Amino acid sequence: MKIIREMKEDSSVIQLTPLIDLLFLTLVFFMITMAYENLESDVDIKLPTANSAQKMERSQGEIFVNLRSDGTIVVNERQMNIAELQEVLNRVSKYFPGGAIIIRGDQSAMLGRAIEVLDCCRKADIQNVAFAAMTEDAAKIKAQAAVPASAAP
Repeated sequence: MKIIREMKEDSSVIQLTPLIDLLFLTLVFFMITMAYENLESDVDIKLPTANSAQKMERSQGEIFVNLRSDGTIVVNERQMNIAELQEVLNRVSKYFPGGAIIIRGDQSAMLGRAIEVLDCCRKADIQNVAFAAMTEDAAKIKAQAAVPASAAP
């Protein structure tokens, strides 16, 4: 009786399909992240300065509430009134307990409007509330970047 042994070579071929899938998923993740980052910063707002301003770590469920100088409230490029903001904050509190609210108020915004936003946060039982500010050095750099090259001395 003769036993036939077949030698099989180990396949050292790398499967490209899973690698391409991983590449596309990573690309989509970063594209979505950048889109949300652009949504939350309102270009019409000039942040106040503070010497003790620090860069904060980002967290899940974090919402930026932009408060323009005319008192308009903007969240994710959508203007809203106090009642609509209250609904949004109630949903944030429900789905992301402990989520943070960052109020990006213009330096000439009305204090009363900021208090109304804080009151909405309290009613939604959101304790993690912060105000955005720039350091004086960052404000100077931003102001210098905004000056056109022809106007610079």
